Amino acid sequence: MTYFIIQEKKWIMVHVAIVDDEKNDRQLLRDCLNYVSEKKQVDFSVREFSNADSFLVGYEPEFDIVFMDIEMPGTDGMEAARQLRKMDKNVVLVFVTNIAQMAVCGYELDAVDFLVKPIEKRIFSLKMTRILARVNIEKEDTILLNISGDKVVIRAHIIKYLEVFGHYVIYHTKEGDYTEYISLNAAEKKLKGGPYVRCNRSCLVNLRCVDKVTKDSCIIGDDTLSISRYQKSSFINAYVSFLGGKNFKCCLLI
Repeated sequence: MTYFIIQEKKWIMVHVAIVDDEKNDRQLLRDCLNYVSEKKQVDFSVREFSNADSFLVGYEPEFDIVFMDIEMPGTDGMEAARQLRKMDKNVVLVFVTNIAQMAVCGYELDAVDFLVKPIEKRIFSLKMTRILARVNIEKEDTILLNISGDKVVIRAHIIKYLEVFGHYVIYHTKEGDYTEYISLNAAEKKLKGGPYVRCNRSCLVNLRCVDKVTKDSCIIGDDTLSISRYQKSSFINAYVSFLGGKNFKCCLLI
């Protein structure tokens, strides 16, 4: 007699906050979550907030994903996200907006993606593949640095850019700088892919943190990094692709 072992599907529970002043938009987002639940074997525990202030007051880091509407009366989504990041650096943040270009500014707040209203279920399902992957790997999103003999663990996604300094690499992060005796090639391998691209032979940039690209430089916060002639084409193409395709070329000052 032959026996077949049928493995039970492994479902995961994902805790979601929807912050949007429009009731119909909140319901549409719920419908989209229900649509992908069976397809991706995920159960969603959802809480809704009709404004940013009610979401922020007494906030506890209990959510895996926050869907944040950008345009809301009172505290808007961008300001709410800034306050959120002061309390929770790890929650996966997704902006929801009527205008795609508005979401570009959200990458400075480490938003993993954005949704354009009205949300289409098929596009939502495709984006959720990336979003859920971020949820699953967030705890594993760490790299080990060897700093003067001490082992230091940092999260890769907080890195703004890497810069060569002699035989060292400086990791410029949102939480301060770290210096490691290592080559840039070796440091790049630690990052295991992701949106990290060289703008010149000495700098590796986290595209999530780029605020502006000009003809010969990229700007990250108060830092201006030169884009070399040899890296310009690949850097611009990578940045445009990261932002969402050729329609974003108009946003770049090139």
